[in-house]
Amino acid sequence: MEIPEELDGLLKEATEKFKEMDKIRIVSHYDADGISSAAIILAASLRCGKKVHLSIVKQLRPEIADKLKRENNKNLVFTDLGSGHLPLVNEIGAENTVVLDHHHPSGELEKGVHVNPHLAGLGEDTVSGAGVTYLFARELDEANTDLSALAVVGAIGDIQEENWRMNGINEEIVKEAERVGELTRGEGLRLFGRLSRPIHKSLQYTTRPYLPGVSETESGAVQFLSNLEIDLKNGDGSWKKLVDLEDEEKKELASAIIKKRVRNGIEGAEEIFGNTYTLSCFDGRLEDARELSTSLNACGRMSQASVGILSCLGDQKALENMESVVKGYKRTLGKLIRIVRNNDGLLEKRENFNLLNGVGRIPENFIGTICSILQSDISKEKVLVGVAESEKNRLKVSMRVPDDLDANVGEIVESIGDDMDIEGGGHEKAGGAYVLVDEKEEFLEMLNSILEKET
Repeated sequence: MEIPEELDGLLKEATEKFKEMDKIRIVSHYDADGISSAAIILAASLRCGKKVHLSIVKQLRPEIADKLKRENNKNLVFTDLGSGHLPLVNEIGAENTVVLDHHHPSGELEKGVHVNPHLAGLGEDTVSGAGVTYLFARELDEANTDLSALAVVGAIGDIQEENWRMNGINEEIVKEAERVGELTRGEGLRLFGRLSRPIHKSLQYTTRPYLPGVSETESGAVQFLSNLEIDLKNGDGSWKKLVDLEDEEKKELASAIIKKRVRNGIEGAEEIFGNTYTLSCFDGRLEDARELSTSLNACGRMSQASVGILSCLGDQKALENMESVVKGYKRTLGKLIRIVRNNDGLLEKRENFNLLNGVGRIPENFIGTICSILQSDISKEKVLVGVAESEKNRLKVSMRVPDDLDANVGEIVESIGDDMDIEGGGHEKAGGAYVLVDEKEEFLEMLNSILEKET
């Protein structure tokens, strides 16, 4: 695999630092990319005999940094977070620190090694947090190439694909995963559960791409298939899955999905097609990398990250528990989507963005996911900003940018942070922040002003 020289040098430096560590405190993010990263670093650590203590967090907040400092940790490793909060990392004061991340850096790491594509002149969409962590594990031991598929799962979860295809280092990792037999790549409809779910459940549970009137309810999905005269069951009485459809049925289904999206004013018909990734290290429903990615995201949002991590490592009990976690997640998500779609008053049109007011209605764990799903439906031309209640008199603010709009919300949040006491960061098209309740309007005014200049 070709890795830029600067990044390769940082990886070598980080692995040498890691080899010197004994007891290691690991902290990772709670989304699919962070959970994939956590599984990779945990597997790599245990394989080389390290003793580890792993935590999953929503954000590296001051109180979390303070807790880590009070623990007197000598060795710290951050995966899929840390880069945007390097001053906080420095305050912890660990003797040895390794940060494996891809988010835009804020400040410099004073003690330790910071591995990040930005430091090698690359963008964050070139490689995910799980991808950076995988490159580290691979540098640590070539045998860790069997963890390559988890890096792909993390990239999918972090929406790293361009036109639903990988690029940059992500693509190199896909090729490596194919070469070592960890996954098989194909092309087709990007429906949730394409290999394992009954086709009506697959349509019901698919939220990216979003299918109006179908994604929310089982009855809507059943009626949609009935209108196409596609039977729900095979000749032997078993539920029909997407892979069971005849080629002509798949074409008819794809055409109907496109037409439905167009009728509802959703652009980008090509979003229903893309690369598919079948994982050889899993059986049944989790063979589909997209389904595993969604399942890991569900575990994080439902405060069951440990179930996701252990499932990635093949723990049978965790794999069994994951199914119930996903069902609960999908039920909650469907309910929240219906709340937004049935309450026009929740969406407020501002000058340069649309504001989704989820306070009292949408939990902070879900506001970012809701914005990601509905952005192309309810805010096609403007940034969608979602707000939900958090703890300690704060609000969680999530921002999503339309594909054809030139705005980098990760950098915008960083810029606002120069003038306001906020916690946040993100990527070009997706970002977030925690803002005090009394300072919400000040934050939104600054956001509006910056967007006016940039867009």
